Amino acid sequence: MANLPLAPRLLVRKEKYNGDLWGTYPVTLLVATVQQTVVWQPRGTFINRNQGWTMRHDHLQFFYPQRWYVISVAYGFSGYLHHCYCDIVLPWQPPQAGVPELSFVDLELDLHAELGGYSRIHDEDEFAAAITSMHYTPEVQLGARQALQDLIDAVPNWDSPFASIPRQLPRADLHLLNTAGPDWQIALTRLGLH
Repeated sequence: MANLPLAPRLLVRKEKYNGDLWGTYPVTLLVATVQQTVVWQPRGTFINRNQGWTMRHDHLQFFYPQRWYVISVAYGFSGYLHHCYCDIVLPWQPPQAGVPELSFVDLELDLHAELGGYSRIHDEDEFAAAITSMHYTPEVQLGARQALQDLIDAVPNWDSPFASIPRQLPRADLHLLNTAGPDWQIALTRLGLH
């Protein structure tokens, strides 16, 4: 039996501004375009940080070239969007072709956002401490605060970048699909990624 062509598996490296490694986790690449890179993390994905833990929800993660945020979208067991968790980061750079890792630099500031217009800022104290301890430049501070405000402003009407985030998963086995088969194409189309 021939091996089925599966989507590439990548390792995400989340780093701190001072170069320390926050942790790593595996993902499946769904799409990489000039506008965005989208990866899949099924529930049960192991997060390699400190003692580690496994994800309780299925996740899509959206990386946007040159933007100051990465959005992780959690889906409940029903497959419907549960919430978005937005990491404020240094402007993200896609990896070189053939590199099996995605990395980003976390700036300690985060936003939890929900479809009903609710949002909550996380880790403001950590951000304030990192300004001093990690020597954030004035440009980094301004960029991080502006990205956070842009996301907060987008939540009430679920405007861009949230508007293009799928509200429901077509299935929870994206990492097992044959990328040359019709199920793969149908899933990406239903996610709005094809």
